[in-house]
Amino acid sequence: MEKLIEAAKAQIKPKMHVSFGGGRTVGRLIKAVKGMDITFSSPSESTRQLCAELNIPVVPLDQVEKFDVAFDGCDNLDKNLNVLKSNGGIHTFEKLYANLSDRYIILSPKTRLTDVLNPEVPLCLEVLADAIPQVLQEVEQLGGKAQVRQSSDIAGIVRTSNGFGLIDCNFESYQDISEINQKLAVMNGVLSTSYFENIVTDALLSDGDEVVHLTK
Repeated sequence: MEKLIEAAKAQIKPKMHVSFGGGRTVGRLIKAVKGMDITFSSPSESTRQLCAELNIPVVPLDQVEKFDVAFDGCDNLDKNLNVLKSNGGIHTFEKLYANLSDRYIILSPKTRLTDVLNPEVPLCLEVLADAIPQVLQEVEQLGGKAQVRQSSDIAGIVRTSNGFGLIDCNFESYQDISEINQKLAVMNGVLSTSYFENIVTDALLSDGDEVVHLTK
């Protein structure tokens, strides 16, 4: 993991404005670059909290014109650098930051790289609560199974910071994920999906003591 952090740090130059996503790997990277002459931003509440603990100022998105580079993790990526970012449930914000980034770099174990995306990883949708029944029905019509993500702390559904719910969708295969994603993404009440297509520019993948750098 240390070599992965070193490889990621090498992509950062002084005076850059950098976006740091969520997760432990990104947290280690932040600690490694603390003190560098760069500007920090993040779509992740936990990452912003880490920066506060490290006394690192964080610039909010509404004050940003562009990022030189953004780092994030993923649950699965394919050989074309399309990714699923489902577990964290903050993909709406992550896409907003990614869209402003000259380079969007995924940091991940190489084991998460597959030729075709792994159907065991759900496609996650952020959905307006009133639209959930319609979205569940559409997923079934597309041949998938869906369930509303439930809160483990309190009774009821998981609510995002936007006040929306999360629906986890599974299909037998992701061979047609682009078409499936498009049909779901345009439904009224769906804010965003966790499928990142043609957004990632690079991936740094940890393979034991080696780091594999993939680019488009």
